Amino acid sequence: MADAAIVEQLISMIANDLDINVKATDLDPEMSLFEEGIGLDSIAIMELIVLIEKAFDIKFSDSELTFEPFENLNVLADFIAEKKAD
Repeated sequence: MADAAIVEQLISMIANDLDINVKATDLDPEMSLFEEGIGLDSIAIMELIVLIEKAFDIKFSDSELTFEPFENLNVLADFIAEKKAD
Protein backbone atom coordinates (compact mmCIF):
# COMPACT_ATOMS: atom_id res chain seq x y z
CA MET A 1 0.00 0.00 0.00
CA ALA A 2 1.50 3.27 -1.12
CA ASP A 3 2.17 6.02 1.41
CA ALA A 4 -0.78 8.41 1.00
CA ALA A 5 1.24 11.45 2.10
CA ILE A 6 3.90 10.76 -0.55
CA VAL A 7 1.21 10.21 -3.21
CA GLU A 8 -0.42 13.54 -2.27
CA GLN A 9 2.94 15.33 -2.44
CA LEU A 10 3.63 13.80 -5.88
CA ILE A 11 0.19 14.89 -7.12
CA SER A 12 0.89 18.41 -5.89
CA MET A 13 4.31 18.45 -7.61
CA ILE A 14 2.89 17.26 -10.93
CA ALA A 15 -0.08 19.67 -10.85
CA ASN A 16 1.74 22.73 -9.51
CA ASP A 17 5.46 22.48 -10.30
CA LEU A 18 5.64 20.85 -13.73
CA ASP A 19 4.90 22.90 -16.83
CA ILE A 20 2.02 20.68 -17.92
CA ASN A 21 -1.68 21.38 -18.13
CA VAL A 22 -3.14 19.04 -15.53
CA LYS A 23 -5.12 19.63 -12.33
CA ALA A 24 -4.54 17.71 -9.11
CA THR A 25 -8.16 16.55 -9.20
CA ASP A 26 -7.51 14.90 -12.59
CA LEU A 27 -4.72 12.72 -11.23
CA ASP A 28 -5.39 9.15 -10.14
CA PRO A 29 -2.62 7.30 -8.26
CA GLU A 30 -3.13 4.30 -10.56
CA MET A 31 -2.79 6.27 -13.82
CA SER A 32 0.30 5.71 -15.91
CA LEU A 33 2.63 8.70 -15.83
CA PHE A 34 3.27 8.34 -19.56
CA GLU A 35 1.26 8.82 -22.76
CA GLU A 36 -1.60 6.45 -21.96
CA GLY A 37 -2.19 8.17 -18.61
CA ILE A 38 -1.02 11.58 -17.39
CA GLY A 39 1.07 12.04 -20.52
CA LEU A 40 4.44 13.11 -19.09
CA ASP A 41 7.22 13.25 -21.66
CA SER A 42 10.91 12.62 -20.99
CA ILE A 43 11.55 16.29 -20.14
CA ALA A 44 8.70 16.37 -17.61
CA ILE A 45 9.93 13.09 -16.09
CA MET A 46 13.43 14.54 -15.68
CA GLU A 47 11.95 17.68 -14.05
CA LEU A 48 9.90 15.44 -11.75
CA ILE A 49 13.03 13.46 -10.78
CA VAL A 50 14.80 16.69 -9.79
CA LEU A 51 11.77 17.79 -7.73
CA ILE A 52 11.56 14.38 -6.03
CA GLU A 53 15.26 14.35 -5.20
CA LYS A 54 14.99 17.80 -3.59
CA ALA A 55 11.69 17.24 -1.78
CA PHE A 56 12.49 13.80 -0.38
CA ASP A 57 16.28 14.18 -0.04
CA ILE A 58 17.01 11.08 -2.10
CA LYS A 59 19.10 10.38 -5.20
CA PHE A 60 18.17 8.16 -8.11
CA SER A 61 21.04 5.96 -9.24
CA ASP A 62 21.55 5.48 -12.98
CA SER A 63 20.25 1.91 -12.66
CA GLU A 64 17.00 3.21 -11.11
CA LEU A 65 16.23 5.53 -14.01
CA THR A 66 13.98 3.03 -15.77
CA PHE A 67 10.27 2.97 -16.53
CA GLU A 68 9.44 0.69 -13.57
CA PRO A 69 9.49 3.27 -10.71
CA PHE A 70 7.38 5.62 -12.84
CA GLU A 71 4.63 3.15 -13.71
CA ASN A 72 2.11 5.14 -11.65
CA LEU A 73 2.02 7.34 -8.55
CA ASN A 74 1.48 4.44 -6.14
CA VAL A 75 4.53 2.59 -7.50
CA LEU A 76 6.58 5.80 -7.40
CA ALA A 77 5.49 6.51 -3.81
CA ASP A 78 6.54 2.99 -2.76
CA PHE A 79 9.90 3.49 -4.51
CA ILE A 80 10.45 6.80 -2.68
CA ALA A 81 9.49 5.28 0.68
CA GLU A 82 12.02 2.46 0.14
CA LYS A 83 14.75 4.95 -0.83
CA LYS A 84 14.05 7.05 2.26
CA ALA A 85 14.24 3.95 4.47
CA ASP A 86 17.74 3.04 3.18
